[in-house]
Amino acid sequence: MQHQEDIQNLPIDIAFGRLGEWLVDRKRIPADCRKRLAAVRAKISSAFPSLPKDIDPYFLTLDPEGIDYMEAKKVYDILVRTTPESRNFFGRLSGAAGVWEAIVQAFEKDHIFLGEAAQIMAQNVNYEIPYQKKQVQKIQQQLAELDRKEADIKRNAALSAAKYAEACQELGLQGSNVKLELLESATKSLPITFGRILEVIHDDSVVQAIDYYSNFVKELHTEKDKTSAAVLSNLRESIENPPSLNVSVGSDLLDSINTTSNIGQQNDAGGAIAVGADGIDWDITLESSQIDWDIGTIEETEDPGNGLGPYEIVNASDILQDSSPDSNVTSIQSSLSKEESPGLGISKISWDVSVENLQSEAKEDSSPQNAVHEAQITAPETLMQVEVKSVDRSPLLETEYRNKILDDLFEVKAFLNQRLMELTNQETLSLQNQVQAVASLVLQQYSSDVIQKMLCDVSMAISLLTNRKTRDLIMILNSKRFLDRLVSNLEEKKHHEVKLKDGLKDLSAKRMELQNAMASSWPKQEAALAKTRELKKLCESTLSSMFNGRPVNIIGEINTLLSSIVTA
Repeated sequence: MQHQEDIQNLPIDIAFGRLGEWLVDRKRIPADCRKRLAAVRAKISSAFPSLPKDIDPYFLTLDPEGIDYMEAKKVYDILVRTTPESRNFFGRLSGAAGVWEAIVQAFEKDHIFLGEAAQIMAQNVNYEIPYQKKQVQKIQQQLAELDRKEADIKRNAALSAAKYAEACQELGLQGSNVKLELLESATKSLPITFGRILEVIHDDSVVQAIDYYSNFVKELHTEKDKTSAAVLSNLRESIENPPSLNVSVGSDLLDSINTTSNIGQQNDAGGAIAVGADGIDWDITLESSQIDWDIGTIEETEDPGNGLGPYEIVNASDILQDSSPDSNVTSIQSSLSKEESPGLGISKISWDVSVENLQSEAKEDSSPQNAVHEAQITAPETLMQVEVKSVDRSPLLETEYRNKILDDLFEVKAFLNQRLMELTNQETLSLQNQVQAVASLVLQQYSSDVIQKMLCDVSMAISLLTNRKTRDLIMILNSKRFLDRLVSNLEEKKHHEVKLKDGLKDLSAKRMELQNAMASSWPKQEAALAKTRELKKLCESTLSSMFNGRPVNIIGEINTLLSSIVTA
């Protein structure tokens, strides 16, 4: 008796992979289970369209192709609960409830729902859940990659912005209009730099170095009764006649700027004329009998009160077409010559017209247009001032002049270096002392410390003339190609930052797309896991009831998958 009870308590372990075969072998489900399930699904497909979906929101979430035994039973329970009047006189269900009762009974007949549960569990465990799991992992990896890319782009954008700001700061720019700011910075900075260079060259130590070198050459490298050769002539000339500090734009660059500004001014003038022609009342009244257009004597007409006198007929369209300041002066001179011609015979003409008054009246009449025109002229105002000074352009802007100065400075520097080495070399110090004792005053007048000070000042002058900023500022004013290339490099850094920031927008759109995919994948995975757990529990409980309450366990890969998902 005790042995029978022990057997009753022993669990029945069924391998998940052979659950369907085990059920058929133990004759717990019929061998034609698949054919019967197909017939039941055909009934579900025909009954689903007539299902009253307004009874419960759950009906709206159902897919007729995916309804299994558990869902059919849930539909049946909802219909029985919500439509109790569907039972007939004999207690049988009618209508939709009766149809779904028949479907549930077909599932339960010969326990074919166990075969369906085994198929669904195999499908979920072997395919559906691993696929959804891989999809989620793939999306997570893509999101992590997007985060890494976003960090790299932000870092590169910040680096580009810092480089652009550093380049603008180095050149003294604000970054709003790079080309004009470069020209303005060059015209403001170069006079200060040139003044500093001249200040160093005029320093007493540099002058002493020049005299020292000149006297040295005269003393040691000139034969008697011969005139010494002139040395450092260019450097002496720059000290005796300091070059101008006025800077201006180079001719090729100025031509391109003037061409651009002339095109803009012509466009502005055309717009102003079009506006003015519509709003001006010239107050001209003419009698056709007094006009002879065949260039003859002009008849006197009544003064219309326009301030031009009774001797001239004004054509408004001609004035509008020739409305530039130079054309106004030309028209006045041509009119004067016509009036003084012997064929007209008109005298005592009063030209009481002031150009200043005409300009002031024009300004008052076209104040709206002038406001726009002044705003457009404000930017190149510095260039116009530079153009006025172009006659007195500093020779330091010329490469040939600077090279001559540099040649002299390098010559002095080489001489001072050599003299300093001779005076400080310990190996030849005794010999130098002997030479110095019998040498002339020219060789003895400066010590090594004084020569070191001369060398430092000469090196400073060379550095000021050859440093990169000075060369760039000079090239900005002299070379259009260099200016365009510099502007292009600066704008490229700025555009690189803008391009990277645009890339961030694309990453944001991609992240939102991946997040939406993640949001749709998680519920599918969770639904498949929940369905698998319910079916496993249903099979175990049903089989346990078939074996008189013996515990039944479905073992194998299904438990590993469910436990790993829960842990994750």
